[in-house]
Amino acid sequence: MRLPWIARYVLPTVLAIFVSYLLLREIDISEIPKTLSGISIKALIIGFGCYCLLVIAKTLRFRTILGLKTKLYHLLPILALHTFWGNILPMRTGDVSYVYLMQRHQKVEATQGIASLMVASIIDLMLLIGLMVTTSLLLHSKISGTLSWTLLYLMPLLIGCTVVGIMILACLAPKFCFSVAEKCTKPLLNTDYKWLTWSVNKILSIVSEITSFRFNLHFLKIWIYSFLCLLIRFGFQCYLVSEMGVDIPLSEVLFALAFTNGFNLLPIQSVGNFGTTEFPFAWLLHFFGTPLENATVTGFSLHILILLYCLPLGVYGVIMKKAYRNDT
Repeated sequence: MRLPWIARYVLPTVLAIFVSYLLLREIDISEIPKTLSGISIKALIIGFGCYCLLVIAKTLRFRTILGLKTKLYHLLPILALHTFWGNILPMRTGDVSYVYLMQRHQKVEATQGIASLMVASIIDLMLLIGLMVTTSLLLHSKISGTLSWTLLYLMPLLIGCTVVGIMILACLAPKFCFSVAEKCTKPLLNTDYKWLTWSVNKILSIVSEITSFRFNLHFLKIWIYSFLCLLIRFGFQCYLVSEMGVDIPLSEVLFALAFTNGFNLLPIQSVGNFGTTEFPFAWLLHFFGTPLENATVTGFSLHILILLYCLPLGVYGVIMKKAYRNDT
């Protein structure tokens, strides 16, 4: 019974400490507060305003995915808390808050909530890969060597094409996809283990939810909101990096952000996302020619700002959730 607890919290914590130590020993730690203090109050306020807009855009997206008619201000606290816990808890366990709160306050089935998260993640992955492929073309001269070109261009392109193909198949041939899932899981359903059959049935329910989408106006709205989320997120992060006074080309920052966000779609985050956020970001910037110290300081400074931004949103989510519960 202790192994899952260790896997979820102790190991990610150790990972965060270890990776952060490896990065921090390469820099002068005093450079991080110096970099943060160099950002103007105006830039910090603009950044926070954009972060709030990002949460609003995410709320609109999930409301559209789930097909809810709920008022925006009723859903906003849920996404604010989801954003907060997603930045704090390891291995994407922050998603549990979204599923739980949607089920409790919006009567959204857990399988439907999980399916909406998976759909959003798939679309995010496709957009991130598209951004990586586009910016990698701009960075063609710096991505030299067969291994580098394969890792940073061909592999994302191949993964993107595969994901696009799967999504098209799920939308055009949902019955076929569901029948394949049923055939693959049929041996598991015939076992005597109730917990296993229960889990498989839930997975099949999630597959059914995912394959319910079609290429229509509703699906287009989901993509528009997803693109808006990407635009706001990377827009204000690039703005904050530029306000730090570091000399890093925009194309390199965009590629590093896209790669890091795609990397962190996997359940590999540490506590507070420390280390697992800075490492790929700093490594890529250093690969493109930015001194490791500058890349690492920039990564930690940006990450600290994001954590500071999500704290008041978490408080807002708790307060408004309680107020909404008392009203109902």
